[in-house]
Amino acid sequence: MKKMLLALVSIAFVATFCIAGEVHSEKELKEDASRHRAMAAAHATAARCIRDKNNTATCLADLKSSCAGLGIGKYCGLKQEAWSDAAKSLRLTAQAHQTVAQCLDAGQPYESCLRGLQTACKGLAVGKFCGMVHSHTN
Repeated sequence: MKKMLLALVSIAFVATFCIAGEVHSEKELKEDASRHRAMAAAHATAARCIRDKNNTATCLADLKSSCAGLGIGKYCGLKQEAWSDAAKSLRLTAQAHQTVAQCLDAGQPYESCLRGLQTACKGLAVGKFCGMVHSHTN
């Protein structure tokens, strides 16, 4: 009975670990860091655009273009309510994505980098990856 319980707990742990997508190859970690840098650049550019041009519609169109395939939804990962102060929200999410890219590049544990991202983006962006589509090439 004890061995069966231990086996079930081990299976549950492995299944949870794999389903959560936390097992990443070196190539996938590099892809993640690159995608976070691209997301950071898209958000930072849009924040500067809003600050300098103060034309939110044009800046949003540019953001959508530079964020294609990277971000979720109409606002490239930002929650709609975060768009009310778009320049600030975009700056904060840009910093969060840049920080997670640096964290991954430094070889820090994936989970640790992800927790930092989730904390920084709380209330600003949608989903587990701060508004970013999480995918890998095969």
